[in-house]
Amino acid sequence: MMQGSLNAGVRWGVYAFTSFWGAYLLFQLEPLIGKFILPWFGGSPAVWITCMLFFQVLLLAGYAYAHLNLEHFPVRRQGVLHAAFLLLALFTLPVTPEQSFKPDSSEQPTLNILLLLLSSIGLPFFILSTTSPLLQAWIVRINPYRSPYTLYALSNFGSLLALLSYPFVFEPYFKLGQQTLGWSAGFVIYVLLSAGIALDFRRLAKAEAIVATPMALDDETRIADRLSPTMLWLLWLVLPAATSALLLAVTNQLCQDVASVPFLWIVPLSLYVISFIFCFARHDWYQRRIFIPALFVAAIALIGVLYGGGRFTLEAQVGIYGAGLFFCCMTCHGELYRLRPQPSQLTAYYLVISTGGALGGIFVALLAPQVFPLYFEFHIALFACCLLTLFAIGVESQLLERKRRRPLVWLLAGAGLIWLGGNLANHAFQTAAEKTRVNRNFYGVLRVEDRAVENPTLAKRLLRHGAIDHGFQFLAPEKQQLPTAYYGNESGVGLALTHFARADGRRIGVVGLGTGTLLTYGKANDYFRIYDIDPAVVELAQTYFSYIKNTAARYDIVVSDARLAMEREAPQAFDILVLDAFSGDAIPMHLLTEQALQLYLRHLRPDGVLAIHITNHYLDLRPLVSGMAKRAGYAYLLVQSEPSEELGWYRADWALLSKNQSFMQQPVLQKFKEMSAAPVESIIWTDDFSNMFRLLK
Repeated sequence: MMQGSLNAGVRWGVYAFTSFWGAYLLFQLEPLIGKFILPWFGGSPAVWITCMLFFQVLLLAGYAYAHLNLEHFPVRRQGVLHAAFLLLALFTLPVTPEQSFKPDSSEQPTLNILLLLLSSIGLPFFILSTTSPLLQAWIVRINPYRSPYTLYALSNFGSLLALLSYPFVFEPYFKLGQQTLGWSAGFVIYVLLSAGIALDFRRLAKAEAIVATPMALDDETRIADRLSPTMLWLLWLVLPAATSALLLAVTNQLCQDVASVPFLWIVPLSLYVISFIFCFARHDWYQRRIFIPALFVAAIALIGVLYGGGRFTLEAQVGIYGAGLFFCCMTCHGELYRLRPQPSQLTAYYLVISTGGALGGIFVALLAPQVFPLYFEFHIALFACCLLTLFAIGVESQLLERKRRRPLVWLLAGAGLIWLGGNLANHAFQTAAEKTRVNRNFYGVLRVEDRAVENPTLAKRLLRHGAIDHGFQFLAPEKQQLPTAYYGNESGVGLALTHFARADGRRIGVVGLGTGTLLTYGKANDYFRIYDIDPAVVELAQTYFSYIKNTAARYDIVVSDARLAMEREAPQAFDILVLDAFSGDAIPMHLLTEQALQLYLRHLRPDGVLAIHITNHYLDLRPLVSGMAKRAGYAYLLVQSEPSEELGWYRADWALLSKNQSFMQQPVLQKFKEMSAAPVESIIWTDDFSNMFRLLK
């Protein structure tokens, strides 16, 4: 046994580093595996939300194992059991998902993702999730006079470092294969350290050098001993459930209209972890007089973004959503820390917290899409965080009767809560009102809306995804066949479909159906092959819009991820291939990589045209299409068309890539040559290497 103070210090250092390293690996694995499988399921933000649900449930399983190990196994067997699990996890390396899990269809993606994650990273993730509660429970039995919560804060610091290092260090400079191998090597180090700790704990247990029950420390408890067990456990459950739900809801809000990329996954998760670090590292870092007012200021700012999101820049939206999430987490987790128990209840405390986190994830990832037509879980989670914070404070104020009553403070807090709830309810009502049809599924929320109905010449029906139009159709019969939105006659795709001719008819591929507007360009001998991953888009386009029904061309609609479908198909010999599969401003990055380009060229005739829609509020995609053109040896033109309210045209940016000089030299296109010749950096993405930062406007 390590008897001296130096030996005790060394042991504490080993426990501290292993807690840090386990958490680092745990949270590095999350964005790594999320990015790995994102292209397999259409690049939807819901892929990451489903991954987060898996992580939370596995974290709960790890905490449950730690609790059961401590409560139901003799101390001499606890270390042996854990060492056996550690060695078993080594046989799952490297953590690379099997290609056989690529989906054949776009149906039931949630179940497919969960099964994929379970088979590829389930055991290593489970083992890593046991680290924090198990090591804290062991160390307080070896050194019963030292607070274990320092290790918890240290593990959260490891989590934060992993999250911040991934988008800035690993994603931009290492390919996915290199990342998985490096992670696997780090996991081997973790297993060796943890196995050593487990065997050392067994040796100490055999020598009867540990205490059966940790000491009760007076300075480690405040309110927990005075509350009834039912109320205590309820607060342990609902406070983390609210913050977990808000974390996923904020992630959804950010990713729907920008891009489902690790950076925008990691920002909310990092702020969530930072709140745990601040609240659990020192008892005086959470100050109510600072964070409660900040919470309500952040809530006011969030209301402003909800009502006027289109007026805010990307940076402002990320900042306001991030601040709101952080202050909600600080108050809820700060109150959670004030309710911490004696060390003897440590694993039960963490088990209930993780249960709350999993329930929040289940609410957002599984329940909300079935119950709510729109993203109302954000409204509910925000209100719940504020309400539960005040409830926890109220419970404590009732117990500590010596504290001075502050009726004015409570009156103001109650009024603020009513104001917040009223505005959230009003926004939810306004968002849902006056919609012809709302459809929500794994791929997002689609809304069919009628606009300007009081003006017959401008009345139109729109299909919206998030805050962006997928297309629209005029309601006046004489204007129903006009190509509108981003697809007008003077847009890049409009010029391509108008001026590229084949005597015997054209074969046209379209990635992204929208309302079916491009079918207005179809002629009797033309054939359109349209790919769309979302069956709801197809159903709404066929039901509420007449572009598909009235087209003169022949067509097929393939309900699948375009890239996966094209990989299975024989070469289609397209004359024109149109890429327009963006959900809002979100970028399906797997459709813009070098490997995707090679696939498109396999399906495109040598003299064909590749038309890429690059209109975007936040990202400048010109360097990417420039790089794609140079890599393929194609000439390219950037076509910017101006809006027209009368004709129903939006401002649109398209890139046309082709080796067909007779087409590219047409006067109608040559007027864009000078604009296209402007120097621009060329960037190439690959399936395992991309960097969105270089494209930010």
